Amino acid sequence: MRMKVCRMSGCNELVSYEQENPFCAKHASCYKPRPYQHYNKWERKQLNKDYNHNYRDKEANAFYHSVAWRKLSRVAKERAYMTCECCGHTALGKGKLVVDHITPRRIDKRKQLDSNNLWVLCYSCHYWKGQLEQDIYEDGDENFISNLDVATQWNKESCREWILAHKH
Repeated sequence: MRMKVCRMSGCNELVSYEQENPFCAKHASCYKPRPYQHYNKWERKQLNKDYNHNYRDKEANAFYHSVAWRKLSRVAKERAYMTCECCGHTALGKGKLVVDHITPRRIDKRKQLDSNNLWVLCYSCHYWKGQLEQDIYEDGDENFISNLDVATQWNKESCREWILAHKH
């Protein structure tokens, strides 16, 4: 039977190669399965298609699949040299970077195709940018209304500082 070494740093215990959990019995609690890891590329594509069709905001779905957005997105990535504008992570593979609206699209639709309102982020920085948006806009209806004027104050530097402070 093929064996592999436990993934825990410093542990040399052997585990079965066929075992999904890469940790030994002592460190088994360290294992956190990834929800979509077991799906192949085609299955993930179908899951995304289903999400876009049934759950995603129809207006947002139409916008993010429009020719204008795809062209602008490509130009923004080329302008940033395929590098995250927040942390500097370079990703040359397809789908590794996200073009994000600095002022969220749902807050100010006038800026949705403004190239000065776009920046390129890696997945990690994009996650933290989403957390920042939630903190500001989605803490309840009163907070949303009181923070609408903040839409004019969004800028890359303040977002970058917040993301980097929370990311590490």
